[in-house]
Amino acid sequence: MALKNTSELWDSGWSNRKVSAEEDAYNLLKEERSVRFQRIEKIIAERFKSLSGLKAIEIGAGAGTNAALLAKRGLDITILDYSESALSRSREMFARNALKAEFVHEDALNLSAGLLGKFDVSMSFGLSEHFTGERRLQINKSHFDLLKKGGVAFISVPNSLNLPYRIHKFASEALGWWTVGEEYPFTRGELKDICRKIGVEKYLFLGDSLWSSLYFISPARLMRKIFKTGQNFSCDAIRTEKGTSMDEYLSYALVLCAFKD
Repeated sequence: MALKNTSELWDSGWSNRKVSAEEDAYNLLKEERSVRFQRIEKIIAERFKSLSGLKAIEIGAGAGTNAALLAKRGLDITILDYSESALSRSREMFARNALKAEFVHEDALNLSAGLLGKFDVSMSFGLSEHFTGERRLQINKSHFDLLKKGGVAFISVPNSLNLPYRIHKFASEALGWWTVGEEYPFTRGELKDICRKIGVEKYLFLGDSLWSSLYFISPARLMRKIFKTGQNFSCDAIRTEKGTSMDEYLSYALVLCAFKD
């Protein structure tokens, strides 16, 4: 049975996760060349015309990979997490890439007044799925509470319709390999209902690469897990992803892109 999500659980997970500079460089470039980030960057550029001077916040950020990519493009970045170990991990990521950010130790369910309405872009990647009930509604609402009028929120969550992910999650829980607490994927319908409840009228859906989700059931990945062998983090092997028309429906990452007009 998955453990309840608490700051202590994530502190333990992040403090035990040692990442080399080589792996950081690999993960950063892989995300930069992903369909998901390409689509997000395009929307921000079209929305604001210029990236200069924009303020962005990533909440529940962990390593803060996407925030780091936006910092490389000149955005003023804030990282918010209720886990001190996660914040230490994101500080490490930013330092390794000579990037600046403000780091805030705070619960996204109880935001301080000084953060509200401050940002042009709010985002999270793998956060909202760890909540249920009213807290599930509130964690998504927090993204919009942080935005200025005219801002845009990106909420990336696991997609209930992505079969490789569902197989991976079921098998990992059955084998005792699941380490990231409770996790409940979303449907497009649930995200639409959340938008209705919090008064967001203008939104669309994005996805990551449908083909990339096959990684969850890759035999090579399974063998590394079983035999505890390392992964090759060669950046030379990373190619720019191409999208498909089905990504927003069936890919692993279901991304709600919503506007505060």
